Amino acid sequence: MKKVFNRRFDELYNTVPLVRSRKLYPHCSAMISSTSWVPRGFPSEFPEQYELDDEEMERINKLAQLNLDDAKQDLSELNEEVQVDAEAALEALPDSEELKNQLDFDDDLKHYDLEHYDDDGEVDGEDISMFPGLSREAKYHKGDEGNDPYISLPKDSDLLKEKMELQIYPTDNMILATRTEDDISYLDVYVYDDGAGFHDDSIPVEEGDEMDPDVARGLIRDSSLYVHHDLMLPAFPLCVEWINYKPSTTSENIGNFAAIGTFDPAIEIWNLDCVDKAFPDMILGEPVNGGTKISKKKKGKKQHITTHHTDAVLSLSHNKQYRVVLASTSADQTIKLWDLNQGTAVRSIASIHNGTTVSSSQWHPSDGSIILTGAYDSRVALSDVRISNDSEMSKYWSVMTGEEVECVSFVNDNEFLAGTDSGNIYSFDLRNGEKSSPLWTLKAHDSGISSMNVNSFIPNMMVSSAMGEKVIKLWKIPTDQENSTQKGPSMVLSRDFGVGNVLTTSFAPDIEVTGNIVVGGTSPGLKLWDVFTNRSVRKTFASGLKDVQTTAKEEARQLGRSSRISRKYMNNNNPDTVINVDDVAEEEEDHKGTDDGDWEDEE
Repeated sequence: MKKVFNRRFDELYNTVPLVRSRKLYPHCSAMISSTSWVPRGFPSEFPEQYELDDEEMERINKLAQLNLDDAKQDLSELNEEVQVDAEAALEALPDSEELKNQLDFDDDLKHYDLEHYDDDGEVDGEDISMFPGLSREAKYHKGDEGNDPYISLPKDSDLLKEKMELQIYPTDNMILATRTEDDISYLDVYVYDDGAGFHDDSIPVEEGDEMDPDVARGLIRDSSLYVHHDLMLPAFPLCVEWINYKPSTTSENIGNFAAIGTFDPAIEIWNLDCVDKAFPDMILGEPVNGGTKISKKKKGKKQHITTHHTDAVLSLSHNKQYRVVLASTSADQTIKLWDLNQGTAVRSIASIHNGTTVSSSQWHPSDGSIILTGAYDSRVALSDVRISNDSEMSKYWSVMTGEEVECVSFVNDNEFLAGTDSGNIYSFDLRNGEKSSPLWTLKAHDSGISSMNVNSFIPNMMVSSAMGEKVIKLWKIPTDQENSTQKGPSMVLSRDFGVGNVLTTSFAPDIEVTGNIVVGGTSPGLKLWDVFTNRSVRKTFASGLKDVQTTAKEEARQLGRSSRISRKYMNNNNPDTVINVDDVAEEEEDHKGTDDGDWEDEE
C-alpha cells in the first residue's frame, strides 16, 4: 500500500501545492497541514465515550465494505503495474541451467532442514505452550462468582475522575489540526484555555470574576493548550472545516462536527464530542456500490461525475446561513454542494473555471447563496448558486496572467482577497463591478501563498504565510470600514515560529481571544501566539484593540461575567507570549529593544 500512497503523491505533485511541500520534505517526522477553530460554547462539557452497539456495528460494516471496494480497485491497478514489471523481468532471466544452479540449496543449509522449519509443532511429543513455564494442563484460578481475579473493573471514582479530565468549560476553545506523522494521519483536537485572573495586582478586579471557580477560590490560572483527543484519518489531510450542524433531519439541530478533505475523493464528517471513535459519522461522496475513484484506463476520457469527487478534496466551506449545506472543491476541477441531512451532492459545478483545478472556496459572510472560489485559471469567481445555468451564475475577477489562485478570503461583505502561487495577494471590491482592477496588489512572499486570514474583529489585521517560507507576516491592510488614507498594506512584523515551512494559520473566532493565532507547518508542533502581547502590534492596532475591549466588556456584562481581554493588556510591559504544545509550556520573550533574528518589526 505504501507504493499506492507514493503514487498518489506523484499524481498530485503538479496539482496540489501542499503535496509539493510534502515532496520537498519527505523525511519530516510530523507536519500540520491545516487548522480550524471551534468557537466557545459549542463543544459538549462532558464528551461521550464511544460505544459499539449493534446499530453502530451495522453502520461500520457498511463503511468497511465501501472502503474494501476502493482498496480492491487500488490493488487491481497495482497488480496490473506489477504484471507489466514481471513480464519485463522474465525477459531478463538467465537460461534454465543457470537458474537451477541458483535455486540449489547449499549443502550446509540442508543440514538444518530449513524448508520444514515451520512444520515443527511439538518437542518430545508435547505441545509447546505459548507461555514458558506454564503447562497446558494448568488450572486457571477463578475468583468470586467465576470472575478473573486479575482483571478489575474501574470504580465509580475512577470513572468520575476520567470524566472530569475530559471536561470542557464554556470558556474553552477547541482547535482542530490535521497532523501527518510517518505516513499516518490524524485529526488532533486541542483545547485552549485562555486562563483566569491576573498576576499583576494593579489590574482591577471586576464584578463577574467570581464566575470562574478558580478565581472564586483565590487562584490564578495561566493560559494552556493541550491535546484533548485525536482521530485517525484514512489519507493525507488537505483541509479541515468546523461544522456547527449535526447531520439529521432537524434544521435547528446544533452540533460540533469536523469535515475533513484528504487525498481520497470522499469527505469524512466526525463528531468532535465523542472520543475514541474509529469511524466517521458520515462519509460524503461514497457511492452506494463503492468505488469513488476513476481507474487509470478511464482517466483518458474526461467525465463529469455529479455524485461524488474523483480526486483529492482541496477546500471545504460550511454555509453559516444555510447550515445544512457544505461546499467542496477538488483537483477533479469541480465544485460540489452537499446536503448534510442526506449525505449527498445536490449540485456539481464543472464549467466556471475553464476545466482547471479549483483550489479554494468561501461562502459570503452574510449572503448564503453566494460562494467565492479561486482556481488555476488565474481567476476568482463569485457565483450565485440559485442560478441553475452554470454559464450565467458567476462574475469574474482576474489576477496576473499565468498565476494560479491558491486561496481566497472575504475581508467584509464587499471586499475579498486572492493569494497566488507567485506570493502575490490581490484585493478586489465587488462594488466596482466584474473584471475591475484590484484595489491593491501586495508582493507578500516569494513563494506560493499557503494561508491568508483576516481578523474577524479587527478587519484591517491580516496574517499571511507561504509554502516555501518559515515565517508568518502580520499586515495592516486598508479597508472601507476605516477613514484612512492608506493606499496599500504595510507589514507590522515577520516571525519564524520554528514550525518549518508554514502551511496553515488561523485566527481565533471569539472576541475574548481575538488576538490569538495558531501556526502549523512542516516541522512538529502547533504554536499559538497572542499577537497583542507584542508592543508593535498593540501600537499599530491600538484603535481596533480599544474597540474590541469595549465591545467585549459590554457583552460580558450582559451575561453577568467579566471580560478578560478588556484588562489583559492594561500594562505595557506584558511579555510576548507563545504557547508551544510540544512541552505545554509558555515561552515568554520580552523584546524591549533590538530584534533577535526571529523577528522583523516595522512601524
